[in-house]
Amino acid sequence: MEIATKAQFFLLQLGVSPLTILLILVLLGVAFLLFMVFSAAHVKVDKRDIFPLPKEKETGKTVTIGFFSDTHGFGCLRSPSWVAGTFLKSNCDLVLFGGDCVHKKTVRSSDKKMLTEVSSLLSPKNIPLYAVYGNHDWLLEDEDFEKMGAILLREKWVIPENAPVPFALCGVSDNERGLRSWGYMPDEFKEYEGFRLLLVHNPDFLYTLPDREKENNAPIPFDYMLAGHLHGGQVHLPWNLEFALFREDRIVRDAGILGGPFTFRGYKGFISNGLGTGALPIRFMARPEIHIFKFHI
Repeated sequence: MEIATKAQFFLLQLGVSPLTILLILVLLGVAFLLFMVFSAAHVKVDKRDIFPLPKEKETGKTVTIGFFSDTHGFGCLRSPSWVAGTFLKSNCDLVLFGGDCVHKKTVRSSDKKMLTEVSSLLSPKNIPLYAVYGNHDWLLEDEDFEKMGAILLREKWVIPENAPVPFALCGVSDNERGLRSWGYMPDEFKEYEGFRLLLVHNPDFLYTLPDREKENNAPIPFDYMLAGHLHGGQVHLPWNLEFALFREDRIVRDAGILGGPFTFRGYKGFISNGLGTGALPIRFMARPEIHIFKFHI
């Protein structure tokens, strides 16, 4: 406030009228808003190699997985053809969606458009699309995902048929608001002898598991986890203030983990900034992203 007052005084000394000052401030505000809208459309294609297993357990084989999350219907400013094209150009073996295709409380046709069109473009190349429920998806039924062409992993695990190397893929639901009722991992998945990849929406799911940093003998129910939900803060403020003031996500408040690769409570994984936006189609210091992961398993 003091800086703004000094700037105003300086402009008045130059003979600039209060109306001109107001106009300048309005134009700066509009420019900043347009910058945030541009940021929401400027998607990063994140490509990386992931080594989730101890060296002695690696088979020397790889599987390429496309991952995206949090499209939120019209809150996503990139087209389904661009999304599917990115995965096709990268020769993905399969694609995963981390939840929240719905934008608000009412399900609209625009909410279903992304998964429907992406799956239709992947299908001719025999690339399956797997998905989990997000907390905004609670009004969707299992049949809705089937109609969109997505294979819903609702407390279910599979061994993807077309993957170049066998591995277990499990999805855990997060489809309630308010007091969350977390999903679970089937025992057969936890006991699988090969690589186990867990797909969840909210990384706070880790709080339902034993803290392996304190309980060294606690079993490891999966090898790597993919999640979304946090949007990188979407409008990111210093010291993660957006979470301290407006959101209750524990992994950010407790450990400052906002996105990217992480190790927490003895578990390894990756949190995406997501592809879409929430209430407004804007972002700041939290660029949207989709991912091409080459897992060395």
